Parts: sequence; structure tokens; C-alpha cells
Amino acid sequence: MKIITYINHIDEVEVLVENKITEAIVGVDLFSRFGRIKIDQVNELAKKLKENGIRPVFEWDVLMVETRFQAIVSRLKEIDLSLFDAIRVQDPGAINYVIEHLPNHKIQLNLETGNHNLIGIKRWISLAKDRVERIVLSIEFPKEKLASYLQELKTPIEFLGLGRILLFYTPRSLLTPHLIDHDDSEVISVHERPIEIKGSSEESPHSGFPIVENMHGTFMFNIKDHCLLENFGELKEMGLEYVRIDLRFFENKSALLPEIAKLATSPDVELANVCKKIYGVPVIRGYYNVNKSDALFSKLKNTKILRKDGSYLGDVMEVNKKKHIGILIRNSERALVVGQNIRFRTPEGKEKTLEVTEIKNSSHMNVDKATNGMVVFVPHVSGISVKSNVYLD
Repeated sequence: MKIITYINHIDEVEVLVENKITEAIVGVDLFSRFGRIKIDQVNELAKKLKENGIRPVFEWDVLMVETRFQAIVSRLKEIDLSLFDAIRVQDPGAINYVIEHLPNHKIQLNLETGNHNLIGIKRWISLAKDRVERIVLSIEFPKEKLASYLQELKTPIEFLGLGRILLFYTPRSLLTPHLIDHDDSEVISVHERPIEIKGSSEESPHSGFPIVENMHGTFMFNIKDHCLLENFGELKEMGLEYVRIDLRFFENKSALLPEIAKLATSPDVELANVCKKIYGVPVIRGYYNVNKSDALFSKLKNTKILRKDGSYLGDVMEVNKKKHIGILIRNSERALVVGQNIRFRTPEGKEKTLEVTEIKNSSHMNVDKATNGMVVFVPHVSGISVKSNVYLD
């Protein structure tokens, strides 16, 4: 299992060499969400990485509208992309551009923000075929699913081992309107050098959310970082080939990276705890053990209108006061017949019954029977609303 990490400055090359890091993600501020390298510095950095036996990977993970995309593409000519062994992309437009216009580069597909199903992941890989050298999967994968995908997918997989958890992103600038006096020079300064504050929730007691604004927009992170250092042994057994260590928001890389490098070679719980102590930020395993993010779905449903299929007939589509109630029949095994009793259950849980004395079809012609797929009208009953369920009583 190989450790890969980011590099923000040419002075960090020595740290990577000392810790035998063989691949570094290079983030230019125009192309990378959190990259700090200026476009006029990137060629020199890439050369130095290659001279020291480290694979430079160009990161292009910003999400772009068409106008932004065109502006960014025009700046690519300032970068000697031949110095990079691969291009790391996330935006579909960027993926397509690299496939069509940069045919000599390997591709690392960043699928962290979606594509959790196997069919979707395979489809993305098929777009670039054998040029995809790696895919980056979301930390929302629990270990059982990660293990199964490692077996199913032939393309090498990368997973986050340590770093921040992104909760929210918008291309809008949410901080500067409250921090500066709308002076153009100050806005430019903020976008040249990102600003970070701690945020709190008005709806809960939680506080301390890191919020970053830069030229690409505003990002909010979890108050705890993602950490699988204690699970390195398990990840190696699964067959994970690459684990990413994101220290872009951590200052003392020279103290932490050597310990993590040892951990990747010889997983050890005590050493993992030493690393976490050096890191100094509260951490969690996130969804690694189990993803229960859908546990609340059942509580979000209105149980009063959940179908009871034994006698379920259909739904109320229209209510015309003192005239009729329109019903869409949704049961292929049951029919509504004149003379039957039906029961309405409203979204609020109220119930009312009706003896069906007449049925009219959508042409308002009297019929004796209504079957699946028909919209029919029965006499009006007070207190019934649209979306009420209808049952045979």
C-alpha cells in the first residue's frame, strides 16, 4: 500500500524524499480547489519532483461552469504538462477535455463526490478506457462495500487515510461580504490567499466548523477530520493500493509524515495513536465501519399515508367541493365497483368512509366498474384532501 500526498511548496520536496514518498499531487491555485502553487512556479516544482524520483500528478479538481472552464483551459498552455505523469480530474468537462486533447497522459478519476454504484464507476472508467490508472472513491463507502469494489474493479483504487471531511461547497463567496468593505483590492487579496474561519450552527449546539473561502468559492468542513490510520493493516489486507494523506491544512508535515510512512510499512495501533497525537485535530472514522446515513429516511416518511397494500385501491388526485372526488386506481388486482364501501385516509391520519353510489370516468360518463390506471370520480366527502389514500373497506 503506497502513501501519496499533496505538495504546496518546492521546499517540501525534501520532506517527501526523506520519507520515500513516490508520488505527489501538485495543486495549482487556478485548477485545484485548495492548491496554493502559482502557475508560474509549477513547472519548476514538477522538474524538481521528477529529478528526485517522485511522480508529479497535476490536479484539476475544480468544478466549473462553461465560462470558467474556457478561462481555465486557456491557461493550460502556460504549463508544461509533459512534466506530469498523470492528470487528476473531477469535473466531467475536464475529464472530457483531457480525453480529447491530452491523449498522452494517464488519468486519475476523482469520484469522491458521487458515483457510489458499481455500474456508474465502471461507466466512467470505460470513457477513458486504459488511460485510467486510478480511481478515487468516496469516504462514504463502508469497509464491506470498499472491500467488494476492490475485488470487482480491475483499476487501482485510492482512499483517503487522513484529512478533512467536506460537508458543503458553493461557488459563491460567503465570507468576504461580512469581513471586508467590498474594496476590490481586498477581494483580490482574499482570493490570492484563502481565508479561514470557524463557524457555528444556529440550529444545533455544534460549533467549530472550519470554513474556507478562496477564488473557487466557499467550503465548509466537519469539525472532526477523517482518519483511518488505525485501520492501515485492514486496508492492506483488503488489497487497497493507494492511501491518500491530506496535510494541506496541517503545518508540521515534517513531524507527522515520517510516522505515517512507518505506519504504512508496518501497521501498528500504538504508532497510529502517536500520529493522531501529533496531528492534534479531533478525528473520526466517518462511514468506514458502517454507513447509517439512510437510517433517518424511514422517519422522514409520513407514516399516516404509508400504503397498506392488502386493501389499497389508489390515491385521491382531485377534490371538487360538494361535487366529486377524483381517484386514480393503482391496484392491478382490485377494482372499484358501484355499491362497495371505500375508506379514505388523509395525510393527517383522519379516516372517512363512503358508500359508492355512482362512478364516473374521466369523460364524466357513468360506469359500473373502475380498474387499474383509470381516473374516476365518486361523490364528494367533506374533509378529504389530495394525496389521501383510498382503501376498499
